[in-house]
Amino acid sequence: MMGIPLRRSTILLASSLLCSTALTPAYAEPETQSENGIETETIEEITVTARKRTEKLRDIPFSVETISRTELEEKRIVDGTTALRDIAGAVKPSFGDRSNDFIIMRGVGAVLFPLSPDDSSVLTFIDGAPTSIAASNSAYFDLQRVEVLKGPQSTLFGRNTSGGAINLIPILPSETPEGYVGVEYGTDNHRLIEGALAGAIVPEKVAGRVAFRARGIDGFLSNTEGPELGDETSYVGRGSLLFTPNERTRWLISASGEKTDLSPIYYTLQGDGMEKLAGYSVADETLEFVNLNSKFEYAFDAFTFTAQTSYHKADTVSRYNALDTYLASAMSGLPTSMFADPDTNHIYWTRHESRATQEFRLTSNPGSSLSWIAGAVGYQDTANLIQSVSLWLYGPLMAGTDDYNQTTTGAAVFGEVTLPVWDKLKWTVGGRLTHESKDFDNLYTSDGTTMAIPSFAEQGTMSYGFWTGRTSLAYEWSPNLSSWASVARGYKGGGYGVFNRAAPFGVARDPYDPTSMIAYEIGSRGSFLDNRLNLSGALFYNDVSQEQITAFNTLTLESMALNVDVQNWGGELEGSYRLAEGWDVGFGAAYTQGELLNVTSVLAALVPGLVDGNKIPGVPEWTFKASLAHRTHVEKLGLDAQLGDAQAYWRLDYSFIGERFAEAGNLFLLEASHLLAARAGLEWEKREFYLFGSNLLNDETISFGQAYGLSAATGEQISGVSYVRGRTFGLGAKVRL
Repeated sequence: MMGIPLRRSTILLASSLLCSTALTPAYAEPETQSENGIETETIEEITVTARKRTEKLRDIPFSVETISRTELEEKRIVDGTTALRDIAGAVKPSFGDRSNDFIIMRGVGAVLFPLSPDDSSVLTFIDGAPTSIAASNSAYFDLQRVEVLKGPQSTLFGRNTSGGAINLIPILPSETPEGYVGVEYGTDNHRLIEGALAGAIVPEKVAGRVAFRARGIDGFLSNTEGPELGDETSYVGRGSLLFTPNERTRWLISASGEKTDLSPIYYTLQGDGMEKLAGYSVADETLEFVNLNSKFEYAFDAFTFTAQTSYHKADTVSRYNALDTYLASAMSGLPTSMFADPDTNHIYWTRHESRATQEFRLTSNPGSSLSWIAGAVGYQDTANLIQSVSLWLYGPLMAGTDDYNQTTTGAAVFGEVTLPVWDKLKWTVGGRLTHESKDFDNLYTSDGTTMAIPSFAEQGTMSYGFWTGRTSLAYEWSPNLSSWASVARGYKGGGYGVFNRAAPFGVARDPYDPTSMIAYEIGSRGSFLDNRLNLSGALFYNDVSQEQITAFNTLTLESMALNVDVQNWGGELEGSYRLAEGWDVGFGAAYTQGELLNVTSVLAALVPGLVDGNKIPGVPEWTFKASLAHRTHVEKLGLDAQLGDAQAYWRLDYSFIGERFAEAGNLFLLEASHLLAARAGLEWEKREFYLFGSNLLNDETISFGQAYGLSAATGEQISGVSYVRGRTFGLGAKVRL
């Protein structure tokens, strides 16, 4: 690796000051307790499973951000999009649909677009079980907490998670009967109903829990060729059983499913004086996810044995015009009517993906003098993607059908141990050895377009082994303050990209190279002022070699799977402060600076504007979040005569995403966005009533944009853009058992 430049070394030096001055995030978070049917907050020490065993957050030697059950509810976090507004340093580029969503953390992730379905730079897990990248925006539903693990997590989580991992921890079945039903209604015909029921099936032996949610909202973007775009309807449910035949054994079985139907807002015309308007004769998408998980645990005297079996399936059908009719007209100078027929202007996707995993691991028991984990895992990922494309304007480059298949089979052994070096200083070292093989084939079939060959078959096989690992030093200054420094290695295997616009001419795609990275981090976390102030901070530097990039030329629609080096660095600070009884402030900030390096001549020729030093697309320099919450008994408001022993509450949540370039050529700059949300309500006995609002500033910003050159009619710059929804508000109610 090249030497660290001066500005990076300055950051690393500053990080040592961060540790010594103890500006760091908390291990105390609000937890709910029930008193007379009303939920109240107490400060409890956070426990997490960031290293696949239950530990106190203060003992984790890398950055972990958590969102509690209470915060998920009060902030109305329902999916990946709403969650990422509350996670410093993580962003989710959006092309307007959902099936192509993916996450970038600390500037690490696929550049512009994932090259193949098994990309997992930042992956979402459900109780440690991996999902597909297509599930990056899946439902956050009936969760006890969310754990955001930053930096390479390949050592324990595998799956090439070089940027980080998000682990969703569902609420466990309980012996005590509990449940709730909640409803919401708001503007744009927003509607939601959800609920859960849990309790003992066989007392002290078997407990169960079932939960469901149905929600929807109407479209918001006018469309001259069809119905409004932006509508969405989703259904999700989960059932789980917890077997505890004795004090040593625990077996959790769960199954969940999700279905979402929407009308995506893919690119619409910006330029030529066009108002916010779409011209899509077809625009619909359906996503279906199934998750099955079995986790068996047995506590021996010296260690705990865990066998975890999981299966994830993602089926997606996407149908939309290859180009918005107004955008196609502006590019070509032809009337919009020439592009209104979906038979000659469409992209249809059908995707079937699965992930099957079997893992065995041994972990130290709580309280052991050494904290350790060792395990072995085998997995197989499959992907079948059928793409039918037709856009006569581009001839063979946009004509025909591709049937793409890839199977990834892998096995790994891993381990990690934390050793006491001397009083208060601990050394953690861990690694994973992985072997993977990929089998790929693709069959292109022409639709009869002139110059295209009737059919063309490709196939290929790759096999490789690699290692990932992490080592860190952690020092406990006091029971309420700890600091760490870590170095980690991440890795993503090579493969065969999904796109090959040269297939109509009988030219096979080239495989892209593997990606490796070294990540440095130094940070600290602590609580102060009798646990009223919690702080967490870290500085990082990532050196990524051969990051995977989709090279896309908007003039010819040619695309290739290539590689480019990436360097990024920055810092994060977040925390909370209890101003007084019933008054809480939350805050967070992240700074990320990065650039693309060693741009090849082939890559530069394909992507207009791409040169060494370009900013990483989709990554803002600054993100902020802040919240102010208040809760009080109604007697202090003079309403106790009407409502009895009730509580009133309100909260404001603000998030800021700074300017960032949408694409690798840095030709389209996305404006900064300011999102303000609010919630206010009353809780009494086991009932709750509240009002809510989202995007109250009505910041209708562009979520993605792509420059498409000059208008054939006016000579002005034109672009394709996607929009976010404006202001919504409504009311909700909940009844608890």
